Amino acid sequence: MVVAMYVVSVLWIAMGAFLVIDTRRARELLDRLYRVKNVRVLGVLPIVFGVIFVVGAFFFSKMFWLAFILGVLALLKGVYLFLGREAQIKSLIEWWCQRASEQTVRLFGLIAYTLGCAVLSYLG
Repeated sequence: MVVAMYVVSVLWIAMGAFLVIDTRRARELLDRLYRVKNVRVLGVLPIVFGVIFVVGAFFFSKMFWLAFILGVLALLKGVYLFLGREAQIKSLIEWWCQRASEQTVRLFGLIAYTLGCAVLSYLG
């Protein structure tokens, strides 16, 4: 479980830094990754991360609430991607990849970077 939480936190740090440093290319990459025929498939990754964090929260008492809350939020996101209306999900992806301002994308990059650093600091 420790290794999985390390991997997730490093991925968040890397993706957050990429979104902040090279926003245009990061959005192009995400646009290519999110262009799938069945948008329900996109719900798998948040559910996996959510399970890792919820289960991992019980292994690390000093970061229980951080990991638990992040895990529950990821699970809710995954459930939304599985059960939400397909047109609404596609519209949200299109907004994120094409219409959102660069400042908005960078803000989310900073949030991802900060959360990754927080989880990594608790693990270390």
